[in-house]
Amino acid sequence: MLTILVLHVAACNKQQQKSEEVLAEYKGKFLYRSDIPEDIWGKFREGDSTGLLKSYIDKWLEKQVLVDAAELSLSDTEKDKEKLIEDYRNSLLIYEYEQKLMREKMDTTVTEEEIKAFYEENLSTFQLRKNIVKIKYLKINKQKADVAKLRKLMQNPSEQNDASLMAFAEKEADNFYLDSNWLYLDDITKEIPLDANYDQQRFLSNSKFVQLEENNTLYLLYIIDFRIKNATSPLEFEKDKIRDIILHKRRLDMLKTNNKSIFEKALNSGDIKYHQIK
Repeated sequence: MLTILVLHVAACNKQQQKSEEVLAEYKGKFLYRSDIPEDIWGKFREGDSTGLLKSYIDKWLEKQVLVDAAELSLSDTEKDKEKLIEDYRNSLLIYEYEQKLMREKMDTTVTEEEIKAFYEENLSTFQLRKNIVKIKYLKINKQKADVAKLRKLMQNPSEQNDASLMAFAEKEADNFYLDSNWLYLDDITKEIPLDANYDQQRFLSNSKFVQLEENNTLYLLYIIDFRIKNATSPLEFEKDKIRDIILHKRRLDMLKTNNKSIFEKALNSGDIKYHQIK
């Protein structure tokens, strides 16, 4: 366990006097036990050997040394950061105010009709950069696979067949994907032993059910549907992106309206005064 010399000192101020564990000191500045995050302190108490506590202390000391060096090196003008601090504080306050406004007043519901309308109005912008597929995929030990039965289950979707396939996959497969979502073909081909020089579009056009074997492992891939690169991306594939775009636009519109209202109110009340420029 990291050994740390703990000093007990009296820290005095105008309000109160208290005694705390001091873990480090630099020119009269103290790092107290209460300054240490609980997760780091907890690991130290449990016998952590990775040096997290010492690393935290060293970083604190390094910061004090650098600040001291900066104080000695910089001129009063260079050290004057009041304007910067004020701008930063104002930016933080505005940000927190806008976040609160969004949480309390913005409608975050985006309907299917809104998504569909946005998609149709901006159809030309939804072009695929990569090939995408809908698939059913199994990776399984060859000895456990009844390929004919699995192929039948994969190619003939029904409530019963889908349930049987899922039950089998969860019990026997090393890896599987049986959802109905669109995926990038690249994400799937990383999982299966295809020739590095294969042509994706030819592969998609000529393949429906793919069976590959490597080191006693079977890879079964059933391609339900696909879209090739540069084709129009399907609505289902873009839903989340469209929802984010709609919410972002709604947020900007709401803030613009709110800010304009606040500004006009201040202007009408006389709180805002323009002075003649000389």
